[in-house]
Amino acid sequence: MKITSGDYEIYNSGTVLSFEAEPITFHLAIDLKIHLSFKDEEENKDVHKMEFKQISGTELEIILINFNNSLGTGNASPLEVGTLNNKKLYLNFTVYALNIKTTKTVHYTWYLGEGVKIG
Repeated sequence: MKITSGDYEIYNSGTVLSFEAEPITFHLAIDLKIHLSFKDEEENKDVHKMEFKQISGTELEIILINFNNSLGTGNASPLEVGTLNNKKLYLNFTVYALNIKTTKTVHYTWYLGEGVKIG
């Protein structure tokens, strides 16, 4: 089966529950990893934002700040996070949590987009 959304192929989609508020790591290929980590800022608890930390050329951490709403917090449009199989790789997700320190429920979809020339 193949699923598409417009011109984008759905590479993978699902739901994952974090162990308490521990980071979630997606191992997308042998050497390609994307981490979702959770951080809370008490002084700006109503402000939701993302920070990006490149760990290496094949590893990225997305820090989700104040993503602790039971109604869900997510990105407004798919994020371009890299390439996979010579195509642009995008991530769309929503995070649900009852409070700051509890398990996070993450609904996610990985998309493969337009081709990328290598070299």
